Amino acid sequence: MATIRNDYELSGSARIAFWMLAGVGLIVMPIAWAWYGLTLYEEESEQGKALVAGTTMEGFAATFGLVPLVIAHAIGLGLLLYNGWRGWGGRGLAFGAAALVIASLAGLIFAQLLFGGDLFEMGIRRYDEGLLES
Repeated sequence: MATIRNDYELSGSARIAFWMLAGVGLIVMPIAWAWYGLTLYEEESEQGKALVAGTTMEGFAATFGLVPLVIAHAIGLGLLLYNGWRGWGGRGLAFGAAALVIASLAGLIFAQLLFGGDLFEMGIRRYDEGLLES
């Protein structure tokens, strides 16, 4: 007699993987946000040299900082949602989204502290505004 297999079984190993990934996210997201801040700082500090050379640093932070930040969020969300679903079912999706938001906020706070609260004030815009004022 054939038995019907239930493909939807809650997995204890998925719960362990979920919490391990959530913990790793608390390390990865501050690094990703700090990297984004560093690219903004680089864009701002190198703009003067770029203008003298007849070019611009515009887009540097978006390409080398924002894209990796978005990729880190997308990968983290995918892994957390997958393991959350396998570990808790529908509630696990909410757990995964909440874990990503918490890790991202921790990273954002870390980056803001690292850059003296100027994370979103840095970049090419601040450099160009300084030229107009002088």
